[in-house]
Order: sequence, then structure tokens, then C-alpha cells
Amino acid sequence: MSDTASPLRHMISRRALLGAFGVGALALTGCQVSPLYGDQSPATGGRSATASALSAIAIDAPSDRTTQLVRNELFFGLGSGSTTPQYRLALRASSGAQTLGVGGTGAAFARTVRVTASYQLFVIGAERPIAENTVISTASYDSVDQRFANQRALIDAEARAARDVARVIEAQLAAAFAAGR
Repeated sequence: MSDTASPLRHMISRRALLGAFGVGALALTGCQVSPLYGDQSPATGGRSATASALSAIAIDAPSDRTTQLVRNELFFGLGSGSTTPQYRLALRASSGAQTLGVGGTGAAFARTVRVTASYQLFVIGAERPIAENTVISTASYDSVDQRFANQRALIDAEARAARDVARVIEAQLAAAFAAGR
């Protein structure tokens, strides 16, 4: 009797497992992916309210190369370019390089670039900012005996740091909108 009971018990437990899997799959059919910040709204074309607010930010024209780098990253990251902006972002950025170490010959072999960006977010027509902060990021690069290679490495490191600064600003702005500012 134990010879026939074992396959029968195995078949019942297998059916129970498949049944549980089927019930679980059926329960998950109602799940969906939704935005992290805010609810989707038909009025915003299915985008979250936060995403719509972020895309309604006009970023002031840059005054230097570093501000341009951060602005470009923000422009693409925020989805800016709305024909009727509701917010204005005042942005200023600066960068500086620093030597981290000196090789045996006296030549610098490791350097770092620091990008600092300060921003203020205004509702268009308002004088008081609704969000403001200063964000700092660094990126390192290797220095060699070739002048062009060093200049190119500096430019690339500055672009990496500007990209990091822009991502932090995007997150801070999204948090400000999600908090209802």
C-alpha cells in the first residue's frame, strides 16, 4: 500500500503547488507599475503630476561652460521644453581641478574636478523661490605627460561631475514637487 501511496501523494502535492501558483499568478494580474512620485492623471496625459511639473520647468540661459553642462543634463533629464512653462530654474555652476598626488618625477598623476551648482526654483512671476540648494560632485582623472590627453581627461571628468550634479538636482526637485511645494 505504501508503494501506491507515495506516487499519489507526490501527484497531489504537485497539483496543490500548481494550483497555488495559478492563484498567485491570477492575483498578480491586477498589479501594475506606477510612478514613484505622484499619481497618474488623465489630465496630464497619463504622466504623474510630478513628471508634468518637472517638464514645465524653464531653465535660465547659462553664463559659462560648466553651467551649460549642468543645464543640458537637466534639460534632457527633466523633459523640459514645455511651450508654457510654469516654473523657472535659476542655475549657477562652477568647477575647479585639484591635484591629489604627485609622482616620483614631480608630475601630478591623479587629479579631481569639483563641480558646484546652486539653484533656485521659482513659480513664474513669483519673487520667492519654492526650492533652493547647492549640490557638489567630484570626479577624478589620471594625469599623464601629454597635454592634450590631460585636457581631454579634465573635460570628461567635468562632464561626469556635471551629470551627477544634475541627477541630484532632478531628485531634489522631484521630491519638492511630491511634497506639494
